[in-house]
Amino acid sequence: MNQRMKSSKNFNCTVGIDVGSSGIRLLLLNSKGIKVNEQIMTYTTLQEQGHLIWDEEKRINTNNLNESLENQLILLLEKFPKITIFSLSISSIGPSLVLLSKEAQPLVNAYTYAYQGAQDYVKYLPIDFQERTGSLYSGALPYVQLLKIKEETLLSSCFKITTINDYLSWNMTDLPLNEIFSTVPNTSYTGLYSLKQRDWDLELIQKVGLKKDILPKIIPLGTTFPIKKELKQLSDSFKDTYVVTGTIDGIDAFWATGVENEDIIVGSASSTGALRRLRKTPKKEYNSRLIQCCQINESLWVELIPFNNVGTSFNWLGRNFGSMFKNYLIEKYQLNIEKLELDSSNKLREKTTSLESYLLGLPLYFPYIEGEPRGPNGRGKIKGGFIFKKGYLPSCIDLYISLLIGIVNMYRHNLEMLDPPNYKEIRLTGLITQKSRLFLQFLASLINKRIVIMKSEQSIAWATGMRALTYIKVREKIPKVSTLDPISPESGERQKLLTSLYRRYMEVYNSPNKYEICYSENEINLQKLS
Repeated sequence: MNQRMKSSKNFNCTVGIDVGSSGIRLLLLNSKGIKVNEQIMTYTTLQEQGHLIWDEEKRINTNNLNESLENQLILLLEKFPKITIFSLSISSIGPSLVLLSKEAQPLVNAYTYAYQGAQDYVKYLPIDFQERTGSLYSGALPYVQLLKIKEETLLSSCFKITTINDYLSWNMTDLPLNEIFSTVPNTSYTGLYSLKQRDWDLELIQKVGLKKDILPKIIPLGTTFPIKKELKQLSDSFKDTYVVTGTIDGIDAFWATGVENEDIIVGSASSTGALRRLRKTPKKEYNSRLIQCCQINESLWVELIPFNNVGTSFNWLGRNFGSMFKNYLIEKYQLNIEKLELDSSNKLREKTTSLESYLLGLPLYFPYIEGEPRGPNGRGKIKGGFIFKKGYLPSCIDLYISLLIGIVNMYRHNLEMLDPPNYKEIRLTGLITQKSRLFLQFLASLINKRIVIMKSEQSIAWATGMRALTYIKVREKIPKVSTLDPISPESGERQKLLTSLYRRYMEVYNSPNKYEICYSENEINLQKLS
């Protein structure tokens, strides 16, 4: 660390960047983790300005993304010309591959976990793929992406391949292309990494037609490089800036929630979701094709179970049952969760003497979407929707409560994939946790564990920015994240009833073809007529 960095401690600032699936978020933070400025830009807005990020196949235009990212970075600092930035770090969406020519130009838009048809290539995975790489069986794998890329004959023109997060970080430095890198956790996410050898898996590389020298050098998370001269010339704030290598958002979630222990599960309840747990050893046995075990460093791993359709379930409800919820819509399709929470809680209180018959009579909700290879065991053929008992006509409040219980059942099922289940709490992030106390209470009771959420939820951009300061030794550790009082499980009748509903849920889950699922209010109206 140079003398300027030591002498300017009171003015130490960091920039944390989150490149998400819908936009870019940049945070300017002081060394205590307090936000100085923020710059948020959605890809929709960027497209309106002539910078298309996603193409029709869900691939990323990395040239446009790089240009937009640097433009937003300069805008972030415009009002603070005298601040010195000592670190910059990027966290991004899940692993996506960038194919580069000898001139360091992307050969094609970056393949992402979301590209259409990816799940069709899962059948080509080796039998021992999960155990040797730690990667889950899903269409969301760079290894699977490479199988498709091989078919498109793009590899013959490719000089280097890396993940999009590492490419964005490398592009902030003056390193030549032959020194392009990938951090250990990003490498571990590719499905080309050997957990045993702690290096690229040569056999898998050869199966997709690659040679080791086309892949980036594997480096530790938090490795630092001086920022490129071009950015230094644009702003004096970058005079002493170090680019600190980052990782994907699913890993930074731990630092964002203040979790350092193996006995705490980090979960998300946003548009999509995941459950994550720190491990001191790699996972040796897998009881679900959905589990991923990603290496962070020499002594730390993350066990991860992704799932889908959490927050989007609420949008689905407002869109497909809009007329029933006309008194609970803030705007088109967007539900007024606060009002629904109040009326749902009141209804449950009114049902005190008949709670059993009410809850057991509710429709059963499945928060899965056909085609998504997520959900327990990757069973993506179960469509999301309600299962009604014959002659049952629900109210909108009934549907809302059913939706919450359905999502809670999904969490329970995913948690059962963890082995051993020796955790003491779940720490959740996401908008639903901020709005739906009923969801939190249902979940705590069904899994019989306490639920903890943060007082002020810290973003992924915050986590990657503060983590960078620890790597350049400005901070010893990331600031402690304050939490609200935990939601404790309810014992007694409601817990037993939720367990009964979960057993019903699993009966349907194991034999979905026996049941008809309702997807819209039109089907309810037809039921009324019949």
